[in-house]
Amino acid sequence: MIEFEDTQQLIDALEDRLDQPVNASYPLREKEIIGIWRKRCVQALHHLADRELFIRKDAFGRPLYMHLLDVADEPMFVNFEDAPGRTILLGEIIRNIANPGRITQGLKGTCAATCVEIYMAERDPAEYARLCAGLVTPRGCVTLRNGDALSRDEDVLAPDEHEFRRSPISRIFQVACMEYAYPELDYRNDIDAQFQGEDNTGTGLSLKAFERLLVATSGETWKTISDGFAPFVKLLGLDPSKLPDLHRDGMNIIERSTSAGEPVFATIELSKVRSPIRRAASNGCAEHAAHKVRVLAVDRIKGTVLYDDPMDPQRSWFEGVKSDVIDKYGHCTMPIEDFDKLLVELSYKPQFGPTAQAMTASPAPAEQTVGTQSIS
Repeated sequence: MIEFEDTQQLIDALEDRLDQPVNASYPLREKEIIGIWRKRCVQALHHLADRELFIRKDAFGRPLYMHLLDVADEPMFVNFEDAPGRTILLGEIIRNIANPGRITQGLKGTCAATCVEIYMAERDPAEYARLCAGLVTPRGCVTLRNGDALSRDEDVLAPDEHEFRRSPISRIFQVACMEYAYPELDYRNDIDAQFQGEDNTGTGLSLKAFERLLVATSGETWKTISDGFAPFVKLLGLDPSKLPDLHRDGMNIIERSTSAGEPVFATIELSKVRSPIRRAASNGCAEHAAHKVRVLAVDRIKGTVLYDDPMDPQRSWFEGVKSDVIDKYGHCTMPIEDFDKLLVELSYKPQFGPTAQAMTASPAPAEQTVGTQSIS
């Protein structure tokens, strides 16, 4: 392990790495010029230092800064070394950890994988850095907390208008997550679809696939509720009053979780959506979309739900409901009544679930694929 006398020496060492040549032909996110991009990377470094994140440990006890140095100095998959290059990959990991809100799915159907990426960068930054560093190695394989392998599936990071503002490191991470969530399918990022042999099965993640990914990456236990379980419970002749019910218990679970500083993952189902960006790579409306978001807070006084939309929309894109975009990082609000109406799935920590006394009706999990081929 490389030893540093103090944090400033570490910052200086990483700044030296960020001063290495940048592939001028590879488009930087939001068309940043190289000088501005480097300046923001250095600012992000200082932000990590101020929050004492450099010494945060991953699942195996290794500090975050070592993974940054691995990306900067250790052997890298040759295609990535060429484009976008290790300097860009290093800088984008640093900036994602400093500001997880900038992580986006672009115009791909990876909303669920993006929510997991944001969660990892925010809550477990050293582990996030470890996974990213492992995916860019020549082998392209890294061990998850549960012992499974997370494997790289992108070999060439050619610029694509549907990537929109998604960084190359997020592209690598999200595609690997899509592959892991559905081990029996092959996710193709160029088409944004999963394939079973020659058959295109669409994109997005079912509740079961999302739970597989979330548990493996976070190493935590999660509970789920879905609006699709009630008919199954009734068919089996079970007592629905003994099971959580999404529309009876969902908002209370969200409030308990977010009041304790824990986000929850929610799937909202929309009958119609508009393009989320003003300069869209694809135009028109989709007739149906299921979309995964992270719920951050409930404001009973204002009557709104605050959530993080991984699409990072520039404008409201849900038809038939009122939603307001707060900032460019995907923070949005929606009236509680509308959010509850659209809610079809919820993933949450067990300690915030409904108590036995509170359960007097039905529902929990069923298979709902989050995302569509056109938008997610």
